[in-house]
Amino acid sequence: MKKEGFLVNNEIRVKKMLVIDETGEKLGEMETSAAQELANSKNLDLVLVSSNNDVNIGKILDYGKFIYEMKKKAKDSKKNQVVVKNKEIKVKPMIGDHDLMVRVNNAKKWLSQGYQIKFAVLVYGRVRTKTEMITEIYEKFINAIGDVGKVAKELKASTPVRYDALIVPSK
Repeated sequence: MKKEGFLVNNEIRVKKMLVIDETGEKLGEMETSAAQELANSKNLDLVLVSSNNDVNIGKILDYGKFIYEMKKKAKDSKKNQVVVKNKEIKVKPMIGDHDLMVRVNNAKKWLSQGYQIKFAVLVYGRVRTKTEMITEIYEKFINAIGDVGKVAKELKASTPVRYDALIVPSK
């Protein structure tokens, strides 16, 4: 019965292993059959927790409780993770004022909800050479956002056709 990636009791095929009892005390290296008998006498399971070329480590423990505690630790660690929420706004340098203001309003709403905004200016053809147009549209966007967000990463070329900046909520 191989569950959760561990070999338990009669599934263990190694001849010798370093055995640790239920209290955490090292019992030393012993034959797997002897360790299995010891575990059975205590009404517990023998679990192969680590297996490599040099040392195989087996623990005598209650397997159900062991798996339960592992799942509980995984759930608790997942609970404490911080998830960064991102939104992306793409514009071209020739964007109209109204279209830019629609994107500014969306950005303000998202920033107030805690999202980070990745602002991208896409440039193609001859517009790539007109860096003043690129910086002008970026400055308009940043000024329109105002104090809702602050720039974490300035606008810079990430590819020949794309300039990126990162804006985070100001709190």
